Amino acid sequence: MKLLTLLFIFISFSVYPTFAQKQSLRMSTFLAYHSKYFLDSENSLSSSVKGMSKFNIKYDTLNSESKLALNYDEYNNFNFDGSYIQYTKGITTYGMGAIDRHWSLSKNTSLILSQNARPSKSIYLKLKNRFGYEWLPHEANWSFEVFNGITEGSLNNTKSMLLGARAIISPIEGLDFELIQTSQWGGKGYGVSISALKAAIFKNSNSGPNSNINKMAGFGVSYLIPKDIIPLRIYTQAIGEDEAGNLPSCYSYLVGVELSNTKVMHPTTIGIEALDTRINTSTRGYCGPNSMYNNNTYDYTNYGKVLGTPIDTEGTSIGLYVQSQMSHKINIKFSSKSVVINDNNWSDHRLSSKRQSGLINSFGISWNENNISLNGDIYNQDFNLDKASIERGYGVRFSAAIKF
Repeated sequence: MKLLTLLFIFISFSVYPTFAQKQSLRMSTFLAYHSKYFLDSENSLSSSVKGMSKFNIKYDTLNSESKLALNYDEYNNFNFDGSYIQYTKGITTYGMGAIDRHWSLSKNTSLILSQNARPSKSIYLKLKNRFGYEWLPHEANWSFEVFNGITEGSLNNTKSMLLGARAIISPIEGLDFELIQTSQWGGKGYGVSISALKAAIFKNSNSGPNSNINKMAGFGVSYLIPKDIIPLRIYTQAIGEDEAGNLPSCYSYLVGVELSNTKVMHPTTIGIEALDTRINTSTRGYCGPNSMYNNNTYDYTNYGKVLGTPIDTEGTSIGLYVQSQMSHKINIKFSSKSVVINDNNWSDHRLSSKRQSGLINSFGISWNENNISLNGDIYNQDFNLDKASIERGYGVRFSAAIKF
């Protein structure tokens, strides 16, 4: 209600020309339905939700943006996920709200922050600019984002804070580097002092009064080979669950290749992506099986779902993705993934009480014209996940979106 009130006040004041210029007001609706639950569903419909409806109002001025998102689903009833208010001055953007973050150079998922879980309510700061050095190409640029939010149920079923920072550096066209860190801190029984904040950002948190803090950090690289050679993009992400000497350790990995051909009759993208969230026992015993996304103090979750990749801890996945534009209105997409869940047979795993493996296949078609889009998908998952109430079998998904 506080977020809704702030957004209402902001939009009301911005209506007057005294406060804003170049105003625009846009609205959209979204409806989606799944016939059954699936892991790693797409298009804003989580695996634990069969149906969802959304209504968005977006209001922009010369230097500000605001969005009021009203969402309804069978479990959470009404919520304001996706709502935000932000102001931009020069290279700096200040904001607050509950926005989805996809921190990865992969288009499919992220090891550290994906859209698998509901977004956290946060305040944030973004910076974006070109380098402007003569010895670098003109298009060389960088961006930086930092936020501090609140997650639900990550600390003994109570709230705690999540602090994140991400820098992206693009020294030449087609080459991107990302540096990422998140820290879980505070919450019931734990300090939120300046000392705790410094430890969450800079200092070693393995020992001392702030040893409760759970840090994850890592890097990513993406390189698009020049199209006159081959239209191929190679990317990777490595995220450390623990730290040693203020540097990440105990890594999980993601790697992928993506080939795009736009010169054929039906422009097509083919990708292969593999990820592994299994972690071996470290030499000092700090890490080991099931340590990814888990900590002695915090669960790396929001509302019970992991903030990283949907396969959660002790999982592997290798998938083939194909997307083709059949016409200017119609796109088709196919994916097939071989997945292992709970490879260590851990009874407290969030998805399954024992090891499961199999395929997840999907085929979808979308139709877009002007401000209307329609989507239909057929899914098949040939293994059960008892903790997530997901059963093997076929299912369908339909969704529709209209912009005004």
